[in-house]
Amino acid sequence: MWILLGCLAAGTVIGWRRWLPAKVMALSGKAMMLGVMFLLISMGIRLGSDRETLNQLGIFGLQALVFAAGTVGASISLVISLEFLQKKLRTIRVEEDNHAWQHKQNQNHKKSEAHPYRMTALILGAFALGVALGSLVIPDINQQSVSLVTTSALNITLLSAGIDLGLNKEVWQQIMRLGWQVFLAPAGVAVGSIAAGMIIGKILGWSWYEGGAVGAGFGWYSLSGVLITQIHSVSLGTIAFLSNVARELLAILLIPWLSRRVGMLALVAPGGATTMDTTLPLLAAVGPPGVAVVALVNGISLSALVPVIVPLFLS
Repeated sequence: MWILLGCLAAGTVIGWRRWLPAKVMALSGKAMMLGVMFLLISMGIRLGSDRETLNQLGIFGLQALVFAAGTVGASISLVISLEFLQKKLRTIRVEEDNHAWQHKQNQNHKKSEAHPYRMTALILGAFALGVALGSLVIPDINQQSVSLVTTSALNITLLSAGIDLGLNKEVWQQIMRLGWQVFLAPAGVAVGSIAAGMIIGKILGWSWYEGGAVGAGFGWYSLSGVLITQIHSVSLGTIAFLSNVARELLAILLIPWLSRRVGMLALVAPGGATTMDTTLPLLAAVGPPGVAVVALVNGISLSALVPVIVPLFLS
């Protein structure tokens, strides 16, 4: 756990201080995406080589849908409640929104330039490739070798994610100017998702901590699923991966419908950590002025929490 946090913190400092050449840091997004692909393929290999877990994939899919619906519903409900406590974010200037949006377009190397469904398809394709390799090509693979590859890719991914966070210096400075109210959205999403995960997990016969770890993925499927697989088990990691994929898809479907029915904070709640990349263009397109700023804060904050909270629940 401490190695993971150390990689994230080191990357953040490197990005913030600009300690590496600009051309090298510009590759952080590509390095992170490459690391994610390795992580998902290795996770799929471990699932494919585990016949017992693979045979229960259909059941895991149903459980994942329940988790996705529960965490999204709880997040929206809690953030709506918190939204009554403040009014400041409703007056964010459009110029600030455009500035943050343009800056994020220039700095964010994780986001695909195509439709968000393309990235989801790529993620699912890497995972499916790993499952096929594990079940058909290399079913008797040495698990220690896979674990070594996974650990190395995980460290590289978190280091790159930290650099990406550190590079967003202007966004963080803008967040500080907006005040503490801007963190009401990620706080509500975090508490709502974890609480719903714990309750659903308990209903399914799990421990409070297992359900909380799945809920603490906040939609970041490529990291949370691998973390849980590495720390806990292939089965729980698979459910976490599928539930967070389903959460992103639910967010894409719900955001246009919610845009005229809820406030700015509640609008970013379904997307969780994805509001800093894949669901950000959709939010900016259908949401009110200023929503991109809230979405960036929400996504960055939740993304930073995932590698901290998930291991804590399972340690």
